[in-house]
Amino acid sequence: MALTKILYSLAKQQSAMAVAFHFINLKKSPVQDFLPALTNKYKYDSKYERGNKMKEAVKKYIAEHYEDYVKDLEALTNIDSGNGDREGTEAANKFVAEKMTAIGATTEFRYNDRACHLISRLKGTGKYTILLVAHVDTVFKKGEAARRPFRVDENNFAWGPGVGDDKATVVEVIYGLEALKAAGFDNFKEIIYYTNGEEEGGSKTAEDIVAELSQQSDFAIIMDVARPNWGIVTQRKGNAKYRVEVTGKGGHHGNASQSCANAIHQLAYTITELQKLASPMPGNPEDYTAAALKARGIVDAGQFIPQNTVNVGVIGSTNDKISVIPGDAFCEVNIRCFTIEEQQRIDAEVKALADKVVIPGTSIKITGGIVTGPMQKTAQAQKMVDVYKRIVKEEYGAEVNEWVAGGLTDGNRTAKFVPTLDALGVENYDEHTDHESVDLNTAVPRTTAFALTLAELAETF
Repeated sequence: MALTKILYSLAKQQSAMAVAFHFINLKKSPVQDFLPALTNKYKYDSKYERGNKMKEAVKKYIAEHYEDYVKDLEALTNIDSGNGDREGTEAANKFVAEKMTAIGATTEFRYNDRACHLISRLKGTGKYTILLVAHVDTVFKKGEAARRPFRVDENNFAWGPGVGDDKATVVEVIYGLEALKAAGFDNFKEIIYYTNGEEEGGSKTAEDIVAELSQQSDFAIIMDVARPNWGIVTQRKGNAKYRVEVTGKGGHHGNASQSCANAIHQLAYTITELQKLASPMPGNPEDYTAAALKARGIVDAGQFIPQNTVNVGVIGSTNDKISVIPGDAFCEVNIRCFTIEEQQRIDAEVKALADKVVIPGTSIKITGGIVTGPMQKTAQAQKMVDVYKRIVKEEYGAEVNEWVAGGLTDGNRTAKFVPTLDALGVENYDEHTDHESVDLNTAVPRTTAFALTLAELAETF
């Protein structure tokens, strides 16, 4: 026992090589057999100690800089940066760039006629490249920040346009990375932080950037709207869009109906067939209110989300006279599914409707197709979820809830290329409304959990 203590002490002070030198004259002995195991134990203990020190440093930094976080959130929220506002998204992204540059990142701005996009890159010494995605654009028009500027209420909830979706989370990422930098953590190849200027409306520019950066990365974390009570999103529906155009033969309703072909009548039949492709809706919608779901212990974004949904959102005709038989009609359709297989099956069935003519003299043209694939929970994505769940449990004694979502984020696009974890933002409520708020009580815990998860995945993924 005494020998063990001596050897371990020497290993800590002088390295395993020095220990071996002290016992070089012992030749073949139990000591020589013991040394490798002792050295490995020392290495393990050292790594464990370093990991603990890093973790504590991260937690300390985030806690001590909470007031700075709130100030930066206020500054960013009070910048109008509505979707389509190039000047506003540029101002917001310049704010982010200044913060990222301060921690050693390089920054690159990209523009189109509607928005400014920012790519920040932080180099490390490790193995994996991590893509972080958030967005600076909001759904609000210029002038909204002046009308209802950032404020914090007596419950420590912050209010303002886009405060939760997605500005609280944009700032969360900055402070998480600052904390890792302050703790001396650089065991990653590269951290790419993309702040999208067109997430709310989508664009070819944003899609191309996400695809480009995803293919440079090993995994992605989408820093978007968080769900309450440690909720994250592990599945999102994919998106398809179609336009159905019916051509018939117009004419006078009273005198020539027998020689005409009503395009709207055919379109009505086609719409009925489209709706048959949707999953059944609940018999009683009241069973799926937020309160009803909560009572049954179900977490589903406070709503019932069927597997496949079909929405005819736009319908029209050039005809505007009730006495005229329309010779043309159209509708635009949005279809969402949780799996690629269902997207492909329904896509084929939608296009087959072009041949199902029931009104003689009409013809059907269907264009469009699958736009965005679903975000599915793969085995690798599950590994990311498990790490996050364990860290939240260890640090806060809380259970992470996995949510499904019918809405799309950049997570749908990154998931096409790399494992993706979504909705790690600060918890917020009523996004896209004038009473949107973010729970600042969750800022420190959420930022800490994000930073520690990123660090562990960077080392073990």
